[in-house]
Amino acid sequence: MKTLAVVLAVLAMVGGGTVLLVNHYGGWTTLTGKAWAITYEVSAQPAETLVEVTYAESATRYRKQTPQIVTTEKPLPWSFEVVINAGERAQVSATPKADQVLTCRILLDGVKELASATGKPGATVSCDSVTGT
Repeated sequence: MKTLAVVLAVLAMVGGGTVLLVNHYGGWTTLTGKAWAITYEVSAQPAETLVEVTYAESATRYRKQTPQIVTTEKPLPWSFEVVINAGERAQVSATPKADQVLTCRILLDGVKELASATGKPGATVSCDSVTGT
């Protein structure tokens, strides 16, 4: 009987600790959200040039948060895989250094095209799509 009481006390402490931790991080719904595997692509004519790329990515797939925006310079062609939480905006844009014509695409699971665009010579190109819920 004493062993049963000890086991029940330990289970209550572990269960209570789990509930406290989950509530601290926003509750069950924010920790169990869906997320999408997104691939961003940017290419140019002429190819192999350096451009400024801005894209969105979720910091974690387990917490419902607005995606963070990242800006960096990358050589083209450029491709990058990120996670975007369900219901959030996937977006990528690129700015050429000269009169290149840039093209962007957003792919779901590396296959299904969610968005694509081709810019004018020397102009920024942007693609965006809201992920399903």
